[in-house]
Amino acid sequence: MRLLKIILDFYIRSSLHVAICFVALAIVYNGTHGLYVPIHYYIFLFCCAIAGYNLIKYGFIWLKKPLGFNFILKLLSFMATVVALAMLIKLEIGKYALILLMIITAINMLYVLPIWKGHGLRYSPFFKLFSVSIVWAILIIAIPQFLYYETTPVTYLIDDYRLHFFVSNYVELHTLKIFVLVIALCIPFEIRDLKYDEEQLQTLPQVLGVQVSKYIGLCLCGLYLLLLFFQKFKIEDIQYSEIMMIIITGVAIWFSDKFKSDYYASFFIEAIPLIWLVMYCIL
Repeated sequence: MRLLKIILDFYIRSSLHVAICFVALAIVYNGTHGLYVPIHYYIFLFCCAIAGYNLIKYGFIWLKKPLGFNFILKLLSFMATVVALAMLIKLEIGKYALILLMIITAINMLYVLPIWKGHGLRYSPFFKLFSVSIVWAILIIAIPQFLYYETTPVTYLIDDYRLHFFVSNYVELHTLKIFVLVIALCIPFEIRDLKYDEEQLQTLPQVLGVQVSKYIGLCLCGLYLLLLFFQKFKIEDIQYSEIMMIIITGVAIWFSDKFKSDYYASFFIEAIPLIWLVMYCIL
């Protein structure tokens, strides 16, 4: 049992769990909307999640103690970065997707590096909540669109209007949906971290309280459903697995202050996209 706990803790602490669940969300989301995404991009996402999350969680510690902090995590993050760069070269992404990746990299660096009064922007109110949501939305929705259309022969595009309509409607709506979903999924983590976070972080529960944060999370779930029904003009077009996923998310948010174990957020809440993928494959 102790060995199992050690393995589980490393699996979570190393960001392997969040990376798998991140890729699961990308697969199910692009799968439900009929967009082909090459396997190299999913490998890229997996490695980016490991490197990015470890940088966010441990980057400040690594800056202070470059030789004294968990060597295995550093090695894993370094290998993930190398593989991510290799996949990026393999994908041969265009300039627009590359610009988005540069924006994401800048957000991560601003979060970690002490550029503002000796601290990173993580001390700005709600910065963590919005930055994570923006990064996930760009990586899951926006970049695959540019990746597809920048590598598709022009003969497959009817005209410029079709591309403009696709980008301005599909990308904006689905990016907003992912943005809303990820904020909702982050709220249980912010509630859990109340006992760890410094007061200067000004997270949502610190500023508005736990109960109000839960209500906001439920409202976000409701907004997601409204966007889903707006997107699918016919009720029969809606995936039942997607409705079940957002219901599970709402229930998980409501009970986020009832379960005191860290595993509730770091394992179960994080696994909701993976649960959605399983339901999507079954239903």
